[in-house]
Amino acid sequence: MTYSLDSDVLIQAWRDYPIDNFPPVWEKIEELGSNDTLGMSELILDELQRGGDDLYDWAKARESDLVVPTSNTVDEEVTYLVNHYENFGIVTGKNEADPFVVAVAKAHGCSVVTNETRSGNLNGPKIPDVCLEEEIPWIRFVDIIKQENLVFQ
Repeated sequence: MTYSLDSDVLIQAWRDYPIDNFPPVWEKIEELGSNDTLGMSELILDELQRGGDDLYDWAKARESDLVVPTSNTVDEEVTYLVNHYENFGIVTGKNEADPFVVAVAKAHGCSVVTNETRSGNLNGPKIPDVCLEEEIPWIRFVDIIKQENLVFQ
């Protein structure tokens, strides 16, 4: 796997590239999931469900291609991250999946894809703060398009 997705990436893409207007974007995301290039934690799917819109339905229908089941390795990484970075992922319903996004990336040796920006505060850090400390690359959705040489026609 190359990319671990944060929910904000899918949410923003859903807004910027509506599936009715940009079906090739969503076909490529699905293809990248099915060939194990990108994935997301089970908790990301839970976050999408709380949004209560068609994005959750789209992702749920592709769960087997997109969701990376939580393994013992991911659980161990999550435990390390929440114990090492104070207030990281502790707000239930808001950023509780953040440690899982990073843990999936650590466990699979891949980049994190998020729209978050660094806070510069390790007491309540954002995903990029933890990625920087843990030496995990993080990128934005457009970087997947560039790195994978995706062309939409």
